[in-house]
Amino acid sequence: MAKNLNLNIDLKNIDLKQLISSVKNINLTSLKKYSSLFPSLGLLLVAGVIFVLTLLVGGFVSKKAAQSVQMSNEIRSKISQVPSEAQAAEAEQYYQKYAEDADRVDALAVRTSWRELVCYNPIIFPEPKDKSSQVYMVFGRLFRADVEKLMERIRAKDAPSDAEIRSRTGVGSTGAAAGGGYQQPIVPGGTQSAMVDALCLQRADEIPVYANPAIFSWYAVWDKYTYQSKEQSLQDCWYSQVAYWIYEDVIQTIEVLNAGSTKVSQSPVKRLLGVRFDGPVQMIPSTMAGGAEYMMMGTMGMPARAGQQQDIPTYVKGPGIFLPLPWTGRMCNDTVDVVHFAVSVVVDSKSAMSFMKELCSAKTHTFRGKFEPDGKQETARHNQITILQFHTEPVVREDAIHAYYRYGKNAVVRLNLVCEYLFIRQAYDGIKPEPIKKILSAQNTGQSQTGGGF
Repeated sequence: MAKNLNLNIDLKNIDLKQLISSVKNINLTSLKKYSSLFPSLGLLLVAGVIFVLTLLVGGFVSKKAAQSVQMSNEIRSKISQVPSEAQAAEAEQYYQKYAEDADRVDALAVRTSWRELVCYNPIIFPEPKDKSSQVYMVFGRLFRADVEKLMERIRAKDAPSDAEIRSRTGVGSTGAAAGGGYQQPIVPGGTQSAMVDALCLQRADEIPVYANPAIFSWYAVWDKYTYQSKEQSLQDCWYSQVAYWIYEDVIQTIEVLNAGSTKVSQSPVKRLLGVRFDGPVQMIPSTMAGGAEYMMMGTMGMPARAGQQQDIPTYVKGPGIFLPLPWTGRMCNDTVDVVHFAVSVVVDSKSAMSFMKELCSAKTHTFRGKFEPDGKQETARHNQITILQFHTEPVVREDAIHAYYRYGKNAVVRLNLVCEYLFIRQAYDGIKPEPIKKILSAQNTGQSQTGGGF
């Protein structure tokens, strides 16, 4: 527009007053023309500001409202989960009973290792008050008497010995037949003379199982025992006591399985060959006694003799004599003591599993509370045996170790077991002699001998 004005007007000839007047007229006219829009524009501007503010405030309020709703839902959820006063009381009773059950289990576990002692008068464990060596001789006599009672419980006897056969039939491997110098050999397996065979069958019909006290090595140790020192004798008494508890469980197993049987041919368990702690049960015919009596051999092949301590129940703290590592993984710790042992029996071929099941079952025992001599005698149950390994082998009746034994017509097998026995330390540590505690504390985690079972 300015250019147009420059082209059409001669600026020198313009009247300034007139021009200013024209401009004023033009502005006033324009303002007057659009003045009616000013209120609307103001309202629009205010509305825009309000709209923007509304959007900003609305977003903030919405966010806060969502947070409030979420918090409210969480509070309602937690309120719904809060137990009522009655539920809290019920839960408290439940946990109280749970704690009582745990205490009861501990008490029952302790009672499993509260067992009857061989000797209460005089007191032997943890240390005799009487300093005389005679207290150990008393223990030995009582121990042997208790082992003999175990034989009576299962009504056991051994097969006839050479001496008995010679005296009753006049026939023997070293003796002459009655009435002359003829020597009749005794042949194993039931092929002896009719008189010998009849005597052996008679014995088998009189008893339900073959066994004799000599199969327990500690029975022989206390025969003509020689005192050496207080510490040695105290150890011998303790190991004998531990062994006796295990002997007793084996005898009780036979007692249950053979209940009601009157002769060997009817019995599931025909013969107890032995219980050992230093290796598998091994037997050879004895030249010192009758052919029907046998001595057990340890891992070193040396027969046990009176007065010798060889069959020690060893506490397992590492690789053991029988197994490098038992499948249970249990070893002595602050809670339990672990002992391994071997047991061998001749059983009816159908009864091997029954013997193992019964051996590992719960058994009843009596005890005097905390081993006190004047304590009330109580009854409890224990289940401390776990079988680690088993092996069966056929019985060859013609073998020398079966010479005078008659097992009946059914097939029989020899069952060899390696077992684990647990003692709760809380129960019997109080009577454990100090020499035994020293041996256990000094014992290395490994042992010099490791074996592979059978």
